Formats: sequence, structure tokens, C-alpha cells
Amino acid sequence: MATASGSPSSARPPRSSRADRPHPSLLPQPVDSACIKSRRRRQMDPNGYSEAQLQIQRTVRDFARKEIAPGAEERDRTAQFGYALYRRMGDLGIPGMLYPTELGGSDADTLSFCLAIEEVSRVDASLGFTLWIGVQGAGTLLRSAADGREGWIDQYVRPIIRGEMVGAGAITEPDAGSDTAAIRTRAVAHGDEWVIDGAKIYISNAGMENCGFVTPLCRTEDGFALFLVPAGTPGYHISPPLRKMGLRSADTRELSFDGCRVPAAHLLGGRGSGRASVVGSGFALTRVYTASNGVGIAAECLDVALAHARSRIAFKRPIAQFQYVQGMLVDTAVELEAGRMLRDRAARVHTERLPFTKEASMAKLYCTETAKRAADHAVQVFGAMGVMDETPVSRYYRDARALTIAEGTSEIQKHIIAREMGCLA
Repeated sequence: MATASGSPSSARPPRSSRADRPHPSLLPQPVDSACIKSRRRRQMDPNGYSEAQLQIQRTVRDFARKEIAPGAEERDRTAQFGYALYRRMGDLGIPGMLYPTELGGSDADTLSFCLAIEEVSRVDASLGFTLWIGVQGAGTLLRSAADGREGWIDQYVRPIIRGEMVGAGAITEPDAGSDTAAIRTRAVAHGDEWVIDGAKIYISNAGMENCGFVTPLCRTEDGFALFLVPAGTPGYHISPPLRKMGLRSADTRELSFDGCRVPAAHLLGGRGSGRASVVGSGFALTRVYTASNGVGIAAECLDVALAHARSRIAFKRPIAQFQYVQGMLVDTAVELEAGRMLRDRAARVHTERLPFTKEASMAKLYCTETAKRAADHAVQVFGAMGVMDETPVSRYYRDARALTIAEGTSEIQKHIIAREMGCLA
């Protein structure tokens, strides 16, 4: 479940706020009634979302309910990914939200993309997880293209933006999870090539039929570095799919590199800089995305549990009228709102180009643990039906459990937060 580092927005100059930009003219503009109404709608939104963000939320929610939800249970049961659905998301512009308009993206802010992830994850967390992993690597390639590798834009970046291709990052190894310094996969410079040897595990997307490349983190004589390894490169091998408890229809594989040769130009970033970029802003951003997966699951768990509690009759009245059931529903509602605020704050801080490592880990820790508790409460509210495949809550339970481990365990998030607070100084 490791990902490539890099934020697509970091390839662009700083801007004030892409969520609700001011008029480009410096001259005073006439204030019309439509402007006033738009401002009032934004002020009335309890989460402070702009009209553009609310529109994205509504559009993705409608698409998810109509097109993604109907087959989610079957995809989970068969562990089959919905390639056609991903392509449809590309038609809507979801994979390209964060990327520049001149490349076919929509130049949206981080929070807008998080809202899209949340809505997809409400009905299919596997697809929501695959979404952000699939587009993340394009940011790294976009920055590399600025260093003279423009061909990668047409070869990789544009297809990713259109939803035709996904990328895969490869960080985790059998003996190197949270401890990225223990990575053993090695890349050795040999003339005008790099030769890569090693193994990766729990890697998302690499085995998908539309995966164009993988970016493994490797040890080099200078430290660590990321490399672009195109799909089909000799010496690059992909295992059969791994069977998982949760996020079943998201592709997860083991990878091996046996004398895998790539051109010298496929080194991403400077020599020795790979681990810093991954452990720094790269992982921080993916944790905000994982928090959005968690918010989506928690929100859906609350909705289905509340609906069931209001309709399920026991002792001649709805079980929603019983205090113990109310306690579970209320706990979920409060934690969901708190988690959403943490996620929103981390996303907004990232958009403003401010340090956000602590905020990202707080959001990831709280939102994924909240999703786990929300799913547990939902199973309890449903009773015996909660552990049956006929209801979606058993899937939410399994998916939520996986999120507390993906992109850094809850324990490592606490360590990062403590470090950022100065506890380790």
C-alpha cells in the first residue's frame, strides 16, 4: 500500500487560495446579487466549503451513488477492480483535479480532491483508495519533466489525468515498513543506466492492467533515490494479487527487481534525495488522502446505522430510542465531525504551502481510528445482520481496519505527532 512521493501542486508557484480565487482585476468590481447570494451560501455551510467545493461534492456524490455503489459488493466479493468505473471518473475529471488546466486538469485545491475521495469511499473504499494512489505519481513525473524530460508528460501525466492510466509507488519491503531507513532494495549506477535489485511488498496498483509505471524507493551509494520503472521493463516482476481482509478490490502485490535496468534519466529528483521526499511531504499528503478514505467510511456507517436503528423494532419500539444505541450513534456523529475538521485543516494548510506534517498525521490517526470505531458501532447496531455479507457494514468494518495500517500505522502517527510537538528534542 506504499505510494510514490510528490504533490502535484508543488510543481506550481504559490497562490493565495485555489478554493475560491478573487477576481484577477485589481480594480474594484461591482457587487451584484448573485455574488452576495454565493457568499451567503458559503457562510451558511457549516464546514466553510466554497461553492466550487460544494459543487464538486454534489457531483461526485451523485456519480458514486448512481454508478459506483451498485456493483461495490460484487467487486469486493470477487476482488475485481472496476476499470470501467475508473475510466468514467476520468471522464468526469476526478483523477486530474489537482493538475494544471493546460494539461487537461482542473487545478483544484487539495481539499476539493479530498472531498471527491470521501464521496467515492462512502460507497467503495477500495476505489477511493486506488484513486489517489493512481494519480499521486504524476506529480513526481511532472516535476521531473520540468528538468528536461518533457516526453513524460504525454507518455504518463496526461493519460493519468484522463483516467486512462494509474501509477504505483513502491516503498514497503518485507523488513522495512514504517522504518524506511531499513530498505534493502538497491540501485547501482552502471554506465548510463541504473541496475535495481530487491523486493517490495504490499504495493498498490502495480498489477493493474492500466498501470504504466512503478516508482521504487532504492538504496544507493549516496543514500536513497526514487526511480521510474515502466511496466514491462525486463527484470521487473509482479506477483499474483495478494488476498486481503479489507480493501479487497484494490490491487495489492509483491514486486521483485532482478537486475532491472533503467536509463540514468529515470532517476527522479537528486541523488540521495529519495527518502527525504517520501518521508517528508510525500507521505504527509497521502495521509491526508487516507484520512479522507476514513471520513467517507465513517460517514456512511453513521448513515446506514441510523437508518437501521430508526426502522428496526425491538420491544415494540425502534431501537434508536434505546439509550445504548443512541450512545453509539452519537459517539460516531461527534467523532466524524471532529475528524472532518482535522482533515479539512490539514488539506487547507497544504494548499497554502505551509508545513503540515503534524496536521496530516493528526488527521490520518484520528480519521482512520474513527472509521474503525464507526464501523464497529454499525455492526453492533445491525446485530447479527452486521456480520453478514447481505449488509454493507461488514465490508466497511474490514475496509476501515485496513486504513489504520496503510500509509503509516496509528502508532507511527503518534510518534510523528510527538516529534513535531518537540517531545523527542
